[in-house]
Amino acid sequence: MIQQKAFAVTRKGTASWTVSMHLRILFVAVGLATSGIFFAVDVRPQGQSQQPSAANSAAKKKHRLRITKGYLTAVSLKADEAKMVDIAADLAKRLNTQVILGPTLRKSALTVEFYDLPLEPALRLLAPHVYVDYEIRANAQPRPLAIFLNGQDDPDPAKTAVVQGSSEAMMIEGNTEDNPDESEAADDPLKVELEDDQITIKSKKQPLAAVVITVAELLGVPAEIKYDSNEIVDTEIKDTPFEDAIPRLSPNIRLYVRADLTKSQRTALRLRIVPPAKDPDAAMNQ
Repeated sequence: MIQQKAFAVTRKGTASWTVSMHLRILFVAVGLATSGIFFAVDVRPQGQSQQPSAANSAAKKKHRLRITKGYLTAVSLKADEAKMVDIAADLAKRLNTQVILGPTLRKSALTVEFYDLPLEPALRLLAPHVYVDYEIRANAQPRPLAIFLNGQDDPDPAKTAVVQGSSEAMMIEGNTEDNPDESEAADDPLKVELEDDQITIKSKKQPLAAVVITVAELLGVPAEIKYDSNEIVDTEIKDTPFEDAIPRLSPNIRLYVRADLTKSQRTALRLRIVPPAKDPDAAMNQ
Protein backbone atom coordinates (compact mmCIF):
# COMPACT_ATOMS: atom_id res chain seq x y z
CA MET A 1 0.00 0.00 0.00
CA ILE A 2 2.92 2.34 0.78
CA GLN A 3 4.53 1.56 -2.57
CA GLN A 4 1.33 2.44 -4.41
CA LYS A 5 1.18 5.90 -2.72
CA ALA A 6 4.84 6.56 -3.52
CA PHE A 7 4.30 5.58 -7.14
CA ALA A 8 1.26 7.90 -7.41
CA VAL A 9 3.21 10.85 -6.00
CA THR A 10 6.09 10.25 -8.40
CA ARG A 11 3.76 10.22 -11.40
CA LYS A 12 2.13 13.50 -10.29
CA GLY A 13 5.46 15.34 -9.83
CA THR A 14 6.76 14.39 -13.30
CA ALA A 15 3.61 14.95 -15.36
CA SER A 16 5.01 17.88 -17.44
CA TRP A 17 8.29 16.00 -18.04
CA THR A 18 6.39 12.95 -19.22
CA VAL A 19 4.34 14.95 -21.77
CA SER A 20 7.47 16.64 -23.11
CA MET A 21 9.31 13.32 -23.43
CA HIS A 22 6.35 11.72 -25.23
CA LEU A 23 6.36 14.56 -27.80
CA ARG A 24 10.09 14.20 -28.35
CA ILE A 25 9.82 10.43 -28.81
CA LEU A 26 6.95 10.96 -31.26
CA PHE A 27 9.02 13.36 -33.37
CA VAL A 28 12.01 11.03 -33.37
CA ALA A 29 9.80 8.04 -34.29
CA VAL A 30 8.29 9.94 -37.21
CA GLY A 31 11.74 10.92 -38.42
CA LEU A 32 13.07 7.36 -38.19
CA ALA A 33 9.97 5.94 -39.83
CA THR A 34 10.59 8.07 -42.91
CA SER A 35 14.03 6.47 -43.13
CA GLY A 36 12.56 2.96 -42.92
CA ILE A 37 13.66 2.33 -39.27
CA PHE A 38 11.24 1.21 -36.54
CA PHE A 39 11.72 0.50 -32.79
CA ALA A 40 9.68 -0.60 -29.77
CA VAL A 41 9.79 0.70 -26.21
CA ASP A 42 8.94 -1.55 -23.21
CA VAL A 43 7.77 0.64 -20.34
CA ARG A 44 7.18 -0.73 -16.76
CA PRO A 45 6.44 1.12 -13.53
CA GLN A 46 9.54 1.64 -11.40
CA GLY A 47 10.38 -1.36 -9.23
CA GLN A 48 8.18 -3.82 -11.18
CA SER A 49 9.93 -7.11 -11.91
CA GLN A 50 9.35 -9.58 -14.73
CA GLN A 51 9.00 -12.36 -12.11
CA PRO A 52 5.38 -13.31 -11.19
CA SER A 53 4.15 -11.98 -7.89
CA ALA A 54 3.35 -14.24 -4.93
CA ALA A 55 -0.36 -13.77 -5.59
CA ASN A 56 0.03 -14.88 -9.22
CA SER A 57 2.08 -17.91 -8.16
CA ALA A 58 -0.65 -18.96 -5.72
CA ALA A 59 -3.26 -18.52 -8.42
CA LYS A 60 -1.39 -20.99 -10.63
CA LYS A 61 -1.96 -23.83 -8.15
CA LYS A 62 -4.68 -25.86 -9.79
CA HIS A 63 -5.83 -27.97 -6.86
CA ARG A 64 -6.83 -27.56 -3.23
CA LEU A 65 -6.64 -30.55 -0.91
CA ARG A 66 -7.88 -30.85 2.67
CA ILE A 67 -7.46 -33.88 4.93
CA THR A 68 -9.49 -34.12 8.14
CA LYS A 69 -8.23 -36.80 10.53
CA GLY A 70 -10.30 -38.33 13.29
CA TYR A 71 -11.98 -41.67 13.86
CA LEU A 72 -12.31 -41.66 10.05
CA THR A 73 -10.17 -39.79 7.55
CA ALA A 74 -12.13 -37.34 5.38
CA VAL A 75 -10.84 -35.91 2.09
CA SER A 76 -11.84 -32.76 0.22
CA LEU A 77 -10.38 -31.94 -3.19
CA LYS A 78 -11.02 -29.32 -5.85
CA ALA A 79 -8.88 -29.73 -8.97
CA ASP A 80 -9.06 -27.97 -12.33
CA GLU A 81 -6.82 -29.67 -14.89
CA ALA A 82 -4.33 -30.28 -12.08
CA LYS A 83 -1.34 -32.53 -12.69
CA MET A 84 -1.72 -35.96 -11.13
CA VAL A 85 1.89 -35.86 -9.94
CA ASP A 86 1.11 -32.71 -7.93
CA ILE A 87 -2.04 -34.19 -6.40
CA ALA A 88 -0.23 -37.44 -5.55
CA ALA A 89 2.65 -35.58 -3.88
CA ASP A 90 0.25 -33.46 -1.81
CA LEU A 91 -1.82 -36.50 -0.82
CA ALA A 92 1.30 -38.45 0.23
CA LYS A 93 2.52 -35.57 2.39
CA ARG A 94 -0.79 -35.01 4.16
CA LEU A 95 -1.52 -38.71 4.73
CA ASN A 96 2.10 -39.53 5.62
CA THR A 97 2.15 -42.49 3.26
CA GLN A 98 3.34 -43.48 -0.21
CA VAL A 99 1.21 -42.58 -3.23
CA ILE A 100 2.39 -44.41 -6.35
CA LEU A 101 1.14 -43.45 -9.81
CA GLY A 102 0.83 -45.93 -12.64
CA PRO A 103 2.81 -45.17 -15.82
CA THR A 104 -0.18 -43.85 -17.78
CA LEU A 105 -1.16 -41.34 -15.07
CA ARG A 106 2.22 -39.70 -14.52
CA LYS A 107 1.64 -37.15 -17.28
CA SER A 108 -2.13 -36.81 -16.95
CA ALA A 109 -4.31 -34.09 -15.41
CA LEU A 110 -7.48 -34.29 -13.34
CA THR A 111 -10.59 -32.15 -12.91
CA VAL A 112 -12.76 -33.11 -9.93
CA GLU A 113 -14.54 -31.58 -6.95
CA PHE A 114 -15.77 -33.26 -3.76
CA TYR A 115 -15.89 -32.50 -0.05
CA ASP A 116 -15.50 -34.52 3.17
CA LEU A 117 -15.61 -37.98 1.61
CA PRO A 118 -14.18 -40.97 3.51
CA LEU A 119 -10.72 -41.94 2.27
CA GLU A 120 -11.62 -44.94 0.11
CA PRO A 121 -14.58 -43.38 -1.77
CA ALA A 122 -12.45 -40.27 -2.31
CA LEU A 123 -9.56 -42.27 -3.76
CA ARG A 124 -11.89 -44.02 -6.20
CA LEU A 125 -12.57 -40.65 -7.85
CA LEU A 126 -8.89 -40.10 -8.61
CA ALA A 127 -8.07 -43.02 -10.93
CA PRO A 128 -9.68 -45.90 -12.85
CA HIS A 129 -7.97 -48.51 -10.63
CA VAL A 130 -7.07 -47.89 -6.99
CA TYR A 131 -5.32 -50.17 -4.50
CA VAL A 132 -4.42 -49.53 -0.86
CA ASP A 133 -2.00 -51.62 1.20
CA TYR A 134 -2.98 -51.55 4.89
CA GLU A 135 -1.40 -52.62 8.14
CA ILE A 136 -4.05 -53.89 10.55
CA ARG A 137 -3.60 -54.38 14.27
CA ALA A 138 -5.78 -54.71 17.35
CA ASN A 139 -7.57 -51.65 18.74
CA ALA A 140 -6.50 -49.29 15.96
CA GLN A 141 -7.71 -48.00 12.64
CA PRO A 142 -6.11 -49.66 9.58
CA ARG A 143 -2.97 -47.73 8.62
CA PRO A 144 -2.44 -47.12 4.87
CA LEU A 145 1.13 -48.01 3.93
CA ALA A 146 0.77 -47.24 0.23
CA ILE A 147 -1.84 -46.01 -2.25
CA PHE A 148 -1.59 -47.11 -5.88
CA LEU A 149 -3.39 -44.97 -8.49
CA ASN A 150 -3.43 -46.79 -11.83
CA GLY A 151 -4.80 -46.12 -15.28
CA GLN A 152 -6.89 -48.51 -17.34
CA ASP A 153 -3.88 -50.14 -18.99
CA ASP A 154 -1.46 -50.12 -16.07
CA PRO A 155 -0.38 -53.50 -14.62
CA ASP A 156 -1.45 -54.49 -11.12
CA PRO A 157 1.16 -53.62 -8.48
CA ALA A 158 3.24 -56.52 -7.21
CA LYS A 159 2.16 -57.94 -3.85
CA THR A 160 5.62 -57.21 -2.48
CA ALA A 161 5.82 -53.68 -3.91
CA VAL A 162 5.63 -52.21 -0.39
CA VAL A 163 4.87 -55.00 2.10
CA GLN A 164 8.06 -57.04 2.22
CA GLY A 165 9.65 -59.57 4.54
CA SER A 166 12.37 -58.91 7.09
CA SER A 167 15.75 -60.65 7.00
CA GLU A 168 15.64 -60.77 10.83
CA ALA A 169 12.47 -62.85 10.95
CA MET A 170 11.76 -66.54 10.53
CA MET A 171 9.68 -67.01 7.40
CA ILE A 172 7.26 -69.91 7.05
CA GLU A 173 5.39 -70.71 3.85
CA GLY A 174 3.44 -73.70 2.51
CA ASN A 175 2.24 -76.77 4.39
CA THR A 176 3.76 -77.22 7.85
CA GLU A 177 2.50 -80.77 8.45
CA ASP A 178 0.55 -83.57 6.84
CA ASN A 179 -3.22 -83.19 6.82
CA PRO A 180 -4.80 -85.24 9.62
CA ASP A 181 -7.69 -87.58 8.97
CA GLU A 182 -11.25 -86.66 9.97
CA SER A 183 -11.15 -88.37 13.37
CA GLU A 184 -7.99 -86.52 14.38
CA ALA A 185 -9.41 -83.22 13.07
CA ALA A 186 -12.47 -83.54 15.30
CA ASP A 187 -10.29 -83.59 18.43
CA ASP A 188 -7.73 -81.10 17.14
CA PRO A 189 -7.11 -78.34 19.71
CA LEU A 190 -6.49 -75.96 16.79
CA LYS A 191 -8.98 -75.69 13.95
CA VAL A 192 -9.11 -72.95 11.31
CA GLU A 193 -11.61 -72.68 8.45
CA LEU A 194 -12.05 -70.03 5.77
CA GLU A 195 -15.04 -69.49 3.50
CA ASP A 196 -15.72 -66.35 1.43
CA ASP A 197 -13.32 -64.24 3.52
CA GLN A 198 -15.12 -65.37 6.70
CA ILE A 199 -12.79 -67.19 9.08
CA THR A 200 -13.44 -69.52 12.02
CA ILE A 201 -10.67 -70.05 14.56
CA LYS A 202 -10.94 -72.55 17.43
CA SER A 203 -7.83 -72.65 19.60
CA LYS A 204 -7.53 -74.52 22.90
CA LYS A 205 -4.45 -73.17 24.68
CA GLN A 206 -2.25 -73.22 21.59
CA PRO A 207 0.96 -71.23 21.08
CA LEU A 208 0.41 -67.97 19.19
CA ALA A 209 3.06 -68.91 16.64
CA ALA A 210 1.25 -72.17 15.81
CA VAL A 211 -2.06 -70.35 15.37
CA VAL A 212 -0.54 -67.65 13.13
CA ILE A 213 1.28 -70.23 10.99
CA THR A 214 -1.94 -72.21 10.51
CA VAL A 215 -3.95 -69.11 9.63
CA ALA A 216 -1.27 -67.91 7.21
CA GLU A 217 -1.21 -71.31 5.51
CA LEU A 218 -4.96 -71.19 5.01
CA LEU A 219 -4.78 -67.66 3.61
CA GLY A 220 -1.87 -68.59 1.35
CA VAL A 221 0.46 -65.88 2.67
CA PRO A 222 3.86 -65.89 4.43
CA ALA A 223 4.02 -65.99 8.22
CA GLU A 224 6.80 -63.88 9.70
CA ILE A 225 7.91 -64.53 13.30
CA LYS A 226 10.10 -61.72 14.62
CA TYR A 227 10.60 -63.05 18.15
CA ASP A 228 10.12 -66.20 20.22
CA SER A 229 6.65 -65.59 21.61
CA ASN A 230 5.35 -67.54 24.62
CA GLU A 231 1.77 -66.29 24.17
CA ILE A 232 -1.02 -68.83 24.40
CA VAL A 233 -4.26 -68.50 22.43
CA ASP A 234 -7.43 -69.86 23.97
CA THR A 235 -10.36 -68.57 21.95
CA GLU A 236 -13.18 -69.37 19.56
CA ILE A 237 -14.09 -67.00 16.72
CA LYS A 238 -16.83 -68.00 14.30
CA ASP A 239 -17.61 -66.77 10.79
CA THR A 240 -15.91 -63.39 11.11
CA PRO A 241 -14.18 -61.36 8.36
CA PHE A 242 -10.51 -62.30 8.56
CA GLU A 243 -9.49 -58.62 8.88
CA ASP A 244 -11.50 -58.40 12.11
CA ALA A 245 -10.78 -61.87 13.49
CA ILE A 246 -7.00 -62.17 13.17
CA PRO A 247 -6.02 -59.02 15.13
CA ARG A 248 -8.19 -60.27 18.00
CA LEU A 249 -5.76 -63.16 18.58
CA SER A 250 -3.03 -60.90 20.00
CA PRO A 251 -1.98 -57.23 20.14
CA ASN A 252 1.37 -58.39 18.73
CA ILE A 253 -0.05 -59.54 15.39
CA ARG A 254 0.29 -57.41 12.27
CA LEU A 255 -1.93 -58.31 9.33
CA TYR A 256 -1.14 -56.78 5.94
CA VAL A 257 -3.99 -56.48 3.44
CA ARG A 258 -4.40 -55.07 -0.05
CA ALA A 259 -7.75 -53.46 -0.83
CA ASP A 260 -8.75 -53.32 -4.49
CA LEU A 261 -11.19 -50.42 -4.31
CA THR A 262 -12.31 -50.77 -7.91
CA LYS A 263 -13.41 -54.40 -7.50
CA SER A 264 -14.29 -54.09 -3.79
CA GLN A 265 -11.94 -56.98 -2.95
CA ARG A 266 -9.54 -57.36 -0.03
CA THR A 267 -6.64 -59.81 -0.09
CA ALA A 268 -4.24 -60.81 2.67
CA LEU A 269 -0.56 -60.18 1.89
CA ARG A 270 1.35 -61.22 5.01
CA LEU A 271 1.09 -62.10 8.71
CA ARG A 272 3.68 -61.02 11.26
CA ILE A 273 4.27 -61.52 14.98
CA VAL A 274 6.20 -58.61 16.48
CA PRO A 275 7.71 -58.12 19.96
CA PRO A 276 5.49 -56.43 22.53
CA ALA A 277 5.75 -52.64 22.28
CA LYS A 278 7.44 -50.88 25.19
CA ASP A 279 5.97 -47.50 24.23
CA PRO A 280 3.44 -46.12 21.67
CA ASP A 281 6.16 -44.75 19.39
CA ALA A 282 7.87 -48.14 19.19
CA ALA A 283 4.54 -49.79 18.42
CA MET A 284 3.98 -47.52 15.40
CA ASN A 285 7.37 -48.51 13.96
CA GLN A 286 6.91 -52.28 14.22
